Amino acid sequence: MRNALLILTVFGLTLGVASCGACDEASVDVIKADQPILAIPSEPGKPFTSVIIDASGLNLERCMSPKIRRADGSEVWGTVKVDTEFVEDHGLVAYATSMDDAKKNPRCGLNPMIIKAASIAGGKFGSDPAILNPDADLLVAENAKGGFLEKFNVIFVKDGGPRKP
Repeated sequence: MRNALLILTVFGLTLGVASCGACDEASVDVIKADQPILAIPSEPGKPFTSVIIDASGLNLERCMSPKIRRADGSEVWGTVKVDTEFVEDHGLVAYATSMDDAKKNPRCGLNPMIIKAASIAGGKFGSDPAILNPDADLLVAENAKGGFLEKFNVIFVKDGGPRKP
């Protein structure tokens, strides 16, 4: 694999994604001068009921064991103990092809936390959305209030249509 540097602009933010042959394929380096929090905290007394990770436009792929990662590729959530039958019947996360569909999903509840993915990690499978570090910190703090991650109330919004080879 050749060294590469890709500069992306997402929501007016400039992202640099670096990769190299020596890097762990699951890691993603997002270089930012300014990392504003895209997600907003819950209102007092109204904890979030779920998290919706909007990975539309990023070619997210489905998988049996997806993870939510930080910009550096480290895991925020996803390595969990769960009944095999639950995973077979429901999956660790639900997938939707639009924000509207995500909000209609039974896992959503009345007060979802919405985070825009900054990039995709997960090595050659591209199955893990990576979120900005401030958003990751907020996700962990909000989960401590509502426990929605432990209930698998996680929805990924991905592009619709057939899988790409």
